[in-house]
Amino acid sequence: MLYDVIVVGAGPMGLYIGERLASSGYDVLILEENGDIGNPSHCAGLFSTHVFDIVGNIGILHPAKKARIYAPNRDYIDIGNDKTRGYVVDRVLFDRELAKRAVNRGANLQLKERVKKVKYPEVMASSRYKGRIIVGADGLNSVVRKSIGVKAPKIIGAMQTIVRYEAEDIEKVHIFLGNSVAKGFFAWLIPLDENFAKVGLASYHAPWDSLKNLLKKLNLKPLSIVGGGIPIGWVDRSYANGIILVGDAASQVKATSGGGVYPGLKCAQCAVKIIERALEAGDHSSSFLSSYEKCWKSGIGRELRRALILHKIYRKIKDEEFNGIIRELKDEKLIRVINEEGDIDYPSRVVFKILKRKPSLLKYLSIPARPYRIQI
Repeated sequence: MLYDVIVVGAGPMGLYIGERLASSGYDVLILEENGDIGNPSHCAGLFSTHVFDIVGNIGILHPAKKARIYAPNRDYIDIGNDKTRGYVVDRVLFDRELAKRAVNRGANLQLKERVKKVKYPEVMASSRYKGRIIVGADGLNSVVRKSIGVKAPKIIGAMQTIVRYEAEDIEKVHIFLGNSVAKGFFAWLIPLDENFAKVGLASYHAPWDSLKNLLKKLNLKPLSIVGGGIPIGWVDRSYANGIILVGDAASQVKATSGGGVYPGLKCAQCAVKIIERALEAGDHSSSFLSSYEKCWKSGIGRELRRALILHKIYRKIKDEEFNGIIRELKDEKLIRVINEEGDIDYPSRVVFKILKRKPSLLKYLSIPARPYRIQI
């Protein structure tokens, strides 16, 4: 059988694309190498409200309204108020609901189908499948990406565990800054309920050792451990003849936070639109599908570009400078700006406004001295 679309990978982006295209009457096949949906999950499970504007309220455990951000010297600031900034989710339930929707709309979902090779229009797993268009939603080590000769992005190692944790406020997440905690990135503690939490970090150096050190400082013991990676920076190209890449396979991830679900879904919306046009036109060529990349880069791609710039700046900050930044952010006016303007998915907006109001922060950053002229 020749499918209209073969989606490789049953994560949120692949399932969303499959559901939308199947809803439009196209023959869609979704291939997933694992035996069930949502496992294993390396995700911290904290999504912005924007995610649910796209997929609806699925998999939600509870709101996330506040955050406590720690400097390396354990000084901290509290941000947030009664406004819901995001939601803590059960990733297994989240992904399975998306899978259920895709199947109910007519998509053919095949589990335990590890794709070994893609040679357009063929996808080779336990059987050979053919598709007019192939979607690579198969993550960091994308087989589809390799098939079109696109190099993998830089990857930062990440580790996460579930711990017993008695949360005073399950709507407050905790963020730990500093190279002594997580070199080049940060660590997090996210309450799942009143008794359990996820603790994790990403680091350019020894993420497992870093996580063990953090757990020791917090006097917490791991109940389960997962490891993975976060792509940093864009790949050279997210399309080819008959093929498009989405999500981690295309490194469509915020370099500021490592979050990929919202930007991936925004890119998936572009993918659905362009794939439908390509199928209607009967043109699956590289030149036609290049409009997919133009679509996402002119949209969420702008914020992803800014996030990468901020990440490069962040990596240069030393621990004593993090201490100074947290100290200077203890300003009611700045906290008000953060609470009013802060957005998990668009961090560059609030960073720019903070720098305009507090230019003394520039002494901790390797950027020009007049922030209102910075083009991010």
